[in-house]
Amino acid sequence: SAGGMLIFAMMLGLVSDAISEKVDSLRKGKSEVIERNHVLILGWSDKLGSLLKQLAIANKSVGGGVIVVLAEKEKEEMEMDIAKLEFDFMGTSVICRSGSPLILADLKKVSVSKARAIIVLAADENADQSDARALRVVLSLAGVKEG
Repeated sequence: SAGGMLIFAMMLGLVSDAISEKVDSLRKGKSEVIERNHVLILGWSDKLGSLLKQLAIANKSVGGGVIVVLAEKEKEEMEMDIAKLEFDFMGTSVICRSGSPLILADLKKVSVSKARAIIVLAADENADQSDARALRVVLSLAGVKEG
């Protein structure tokens, strides 16, 4: 009886750890986005706030939509920055995922092939470096469409 309780306690601990890991993974934006006809924004810059507002206004006539943001920032940090905008998104939901737009697995994670539109944001840095990075992102997108 004591051995059975010990085994049960061990199994309960393992299941609890597995669930905690999965919840942490979801919280950090590592899960796949199951959307179609969404607007996908690749990258992060100071211009993102005004872009999100304009897209929300445009989506208002169709009752809202979905905007997915993929950037090399933590998901929680992105969500806090968007919440600071204090803007009514009028039915449009914004989903954030952490990852690189240059990595094929991260692009697939945000359903890039099912997106209605893809916007590549230039980073807030040196213009030449930013343009070069945006071009690399566009080339990686071309690889997704072929593959």
